[in-house]
Amino acid sequence: MKPLTVKPIKKQSIPDTIIKELKALIDSGQIPQGGKLPAERELASLLNVSRPSLRVAIRALSMFGILENRQGDGTYLVNSEHPPIETLSIILSMKKGALLDIFEARESIENTCAGLAACRRDEEDLHNLQKALENMRANYKNPDKYIEHDLNFHKAVIAASKNLVLVDLMDKTYKLLVSTRTEGQKYPPELYREKNFQQHVEIYKSIESSDPEKATIAMAHHMSNIKKKYL
Repeated sequence: MKPLTVKPIKKQSIPDTIIKELKALIDSGQIPQGGKLPAERELASLLNVSRPSLRVAIRALSMFGILENRQGDGTYLVNSEHPPIETLSIILSMKKGALLDIFEARESIENTCAGLAACRRDEEDLHNLQKALENMRANYKNPDKYIEHDLNFHKAVIAASKNLVLVDLMDKTYKLLVSTRTEGQKYPPELYREKNFQQHVEIYKSIESSDPEKATIAMAHHMSNIKKKYL
């Protein structure tokens, strides 16, 4: 008898499995947009899982804007005109080694957004970018504040792209990367902030001058440096 050619079954955590089951309920329309989920005890019984495991899964989906917990009222599927990011992204965020995949998605989207921003930015966009740069400079020696305004700069670039799908995707992607951004606090200013700030200035200048090629290159250079720092 010839040996069987089979793929080994991958072990999954209970919260991962719960998330997939909830996704199936959402995709099938059994939980409609804006709809309320069954009470925790009932849902845990239906899924045949423990309530602590269910809470972990619901907390993950709530963190990324898919579910909303209303104090004293229950948990609801967020009613949004833009569908939530594929749940697989949330599952990936729980896995070791997924950081590179998530970052590569961010890198690709932000490079595209920078080019689009150079073509579509208006005076309000330039004002928001300038304000973020000013706040970064003012908080040069304050890691918490610097990182906060660094993120505001990137959000302003994405908003200037005027692409609502990319804006929504990056909002979810940033939530997946929250923990990595705080790692920057461990690095003293002299190691990276001066170079980091100048990279943001170059991105701004290329967007201000409406040069999509330079904007894309400037953002790609910046993303490359971030990748080296975090990964």
